[in-house]
Amino acid sequence: MRTLTWKLGGALLLIVVVSVGLMAYLTNLSTAREFQQYVSRGNTMYAQSLADSLGDAYAAGNNWSNLQERLESLPLSTSQRVIVADSSGVVIGDITGEWLNRNSADIGLSNGTPINASGQTVGSLYLLTTSETGMGRGHMGGRISPAAPVPVAANDDFLDRVNTALWQVGLVTAAVAIVIGLLLTRQITRPVRALISGVRHLTKGELSYRVKVKSYDEIGELAESFNTMASGLERGEQSRRQLTADITHELRTPLTIINGTVDGIVDGVFQPDKEHLLSIKEQATMMTHLIGDLRDISLAESGQLKLNLVSTNVVELVKRVASNYEVTAAGKNVRIELQEAAQVPDMRIDPVRIEQVIANLLTNAIRYTPSGGNITVSVKSEEAGLVISIADTGEGIAAEDMPYIFERFYRSGSSRARKDGGTGLGLAIVKQMVEAHGGKVRVESEAGKGSVFSIFLPLLT
Repeated sequence: MRTLTWKLGGALLLIVVVSVGLMAYLTNLSTAREFQQYVSRGNTMYAQSLADSLGDAYAAGNNWSNLQERLESLPLSTSQRVIVADSSGVVIGDITGEWLNRNSADIGLSNGTPINASGQTVGSLYLLTTSETGMGRGHMGGRISPAAPVPVAANDDFLDRVNTALWQVGLVTAAVAIVIGLLLTRQITRPVRALISGVRHLTKGELSYRVKVKSYDEIGELAESFNTMASGLERGEQSRRQLTADITHELRTPLTIINGTVDGIVDGVFQPDKEHLLSIKEQATMMTHLIGDLRDISLAESGQLKLNLVSTNVVELVKRVASNYEVTAAGKNVRIELQEAAQVPDMRIDPVRIEQVIANLLTNAIRYTPSGGNITVSVKSEEAGLVISIADTGEGIAAEDMPYIFERFYRSGSSRARKDGGTGLGLAIVKQMVEAHGGKVRVESEAGKGSVFSIFLPLLT
């Protein structure tokens, strides 16, 4: 299997080999070129020095006497060759004696170093280098040191040693780079393997598993994201289990009442009168509302809730809903007061859903406001939308309950139990419906002093 470790290791090895090989090759070319230029300059200097010496000897006698003996006495190796031609191009000196009396042009000699005597050019000097195995025709210049000619073999040996040193250094460098690279690769792949292990734990249902990665780079960020995802999945699973348990619990009570009443009527314990039939209808209606509320929340959470947006006079809508609850509030000796702002523009909203939101908030306010209390409903226009607020003088919400009041089936405190008539879905529906409009819901409350629920609805185009 081609693991990430092998892929990273192979890529690193390829990069090191190519980089080191290219570096050694380019360094070798550069070294050889610079060395050849250095030797060429030395060869030129040596040839010029020798030409000046021969020119002085010619000027002393005004002839080329003893030229051959002078050439043969030069400290040259067997791979070096010095040839002298007079001003007419005839070879008058050859350290080997092979080309004496031949024309320099005929044997391919050119660009020699001029030999000057008394201001006149009296000849040319040719300094050749040849291989160790023969004294055949070589090439001009090259491989000559500033002090004296250097054998070709010595030059080649020097370059060979340089090349060997370069490759040795390159191999050592590559080995060190590979070792360091493997350590870094292991450092990189270790958290990746930890993430893979974490995914396997999650697939087995171990949602409490968390990846331990001590890294502050992108891998560490990925691990943090993984842990965040795992936490979300764990909360979702807990929520799902809690939801299942809550639904079962909520449905069990009305079903038990219905079954008990029906069994009592069948067994003759209860009379099939209006009172018992109304009890069955009441429980059936409660289940219908519960199922409908759950359906609305599920659609909103999944983004499938379709809004029928129409231009609506929000003030009139709020008035209508508030008037519908005045009788219920009066039954508890609670007063509902409407405060509207001037010049509130019409809004594009789904009036059915917003009416549902206001109804749920008013229901809660009436339920938890004691006799003699007040509920104030206000509509205020803002630059980016409008705010609907419902304030009550009820029992308020404890600080420890505030983070959870918009969760499904949550009831804060012992007083908010089923006997109060709620299912624990009202505020959850409020939050989902408002957010479906792109708005926000905010609550301010203090235990014993009442609560204020504010709904912000943005302008929708």
